[in-house]
Amino acid sequence: MEIVKGLDHIALTVSSLEKSLPFYVDLLGFEELERHRLEGETISTMVGTPGVVMQVVRLKIPDGSNVALDLQQYVTPKGTISNARLGMANHSHFAFRVKDLTATYGRLKQKGAEFVSAPVAFGLEHGTVRVVFLKDPDGFILELVESPDE
Repeated sequence: MEIVKGLDHIALTVSSLEKSLPFYVDLLGFEELERHRLEGETISTMVGTPGVVMQVVRLKIPDGSNVALDLQQYVTPKGTISNARLGMANHSHFAFRVKDLTATYGRLKQKGAEFVSAPVAFGLEHGTVRVVFLKDPDGFILELVESPDE
């Protein structure tokens, strides 16, 4: 029985849209699609917290897919930064494909992006995969990956 039919969007809670938008739009190349403010009974019921006010900016992932990235800032109650780290069961990350990881790493590093390490390579059955982790303004971990089919 098929339940999941596809991926619609990824939502990322940020402490400040003003801080996060330049990172995702200017540095990584996402495109802003829309902004909306969510408040009232429906959003409070959905997240299981009374009195929620959330500001959301929907971004287009620059890969030609219809998957969006929603940056969401909790205005009320004010969100706090999680202490989840790589290796913890409550931590997650997502990976974005890049064409040339070495060049991308160099450009982003020059622009001040904070990386966990330099890029590494894994020899897998289907070829060599190059990856690197970097942090967004709130410390959320993103992965950049160059696959042999790129």
